Amino acid sequence: MTATFPVGVVLFPPPVRSVLEAITRAEQAGVGTAWVPSWPVGPDGLSIVTAAAVRTSRIGLASGISITYPSHPLARANEALVAAELAPGRFRLGIGASHKVRIEGQYGLPFGKPLAHMREYITVLRGMLWDGRVDLDGEYYQVHAALSPMVTPPRPPIVLAALRKNMLRLAGEVSDGAMLTFAGPSYIRSIARPALEEGARLAQRHRPPLIAAVTVIPTSDFATVRRAAQAGFTHFSTLPTYGKMFREAGFPLTAQGQLSDELIHEAFVYGDEETIHRRLLAIHGAGADEIAVSIQPLGDPAREEVAVLEILAKLSL
Repeated sequence: MTATFPVGVVLFPPPVRSVLEAITRAEQAGVGTAWVPSWPVGPDGLSIVTAAAVRTSRIGLASGISITYPSHPLARANEALVAAELAPGRFRLGIGASHKVRIEGQYGLPFGKPLAHMREYITVLRGMLWDGRVDLDGEYYQVHAALSPMVTPPRPPIVLAALRKNMLRLAGEVSDGAMLTFAGPSYIRSIARPALEEGARLAQRHRPPLIAAVTVIPTSDFATVRRAAQAGFTHFSTLPTYGKMFREAGFPLTAQGQLSDELIHEAFVYGDEETIHRRLLAIHGAGADEIAVSIQPLGDPAREEVAVLEILAKLSL
């Protein structure tokens, strides 16, 4: 009998309308969750999943990941209240600090100490969305607010984007899930899961789920896989955190800053349908409680989407 576990699909905007249509197709296919990221500049993922809430009825919806620095946590909580009400029991709020080069280079905001920033950010979100009030005088935020008696705190799970040990430990302490990107089984097993467990022990709480965001390239031809993986990584190649994570995993970038073939094999899922199914099971077996798949389209995006969604539906709880 095939193992089942929570599985979702990651859908990158733009265009927004295409993402909304893809969420509907994912729901019809039986996929558990649709995650919509936010780029530093571009359509907002939380807004998209909020719009999707009124077009769907079963699929889980998650911002994966909304960037924290440009949006005050009280304002973010207000936005999350809308999504949580429109998708009761289906919405997760995914947040992440992004990267220094993006926050300082594009927004002109000081990046400061991302761990301290994120701890305070989640304190505000947790207070407003779970307890209905917050009183915080912190280094980054001074927030004193309470929900109207007419608004019941919806208590959506708060998921934290975490790549390296310190942020993973923080996720174990304060979040309802840690989302990891471009990490293969060895990094999940030896670094990510232990760090998440350590944070949970420090806070004397149960370990939150580890969610692995995985890119699937639906072909067995490795030359095509290599081209698609390098092209997909272009947006992330200038972000030092990924290079450090790959080095810690034992798969450093090449001298030219590109993915090695060994890293592609470790961190990307490719092959025929049976192989993709088996590789996703291996990631789950390495310690990922949930997998969120982004599909790297090749020659026939519609057919490839159908094939991968069928695999995900078979794995979904």
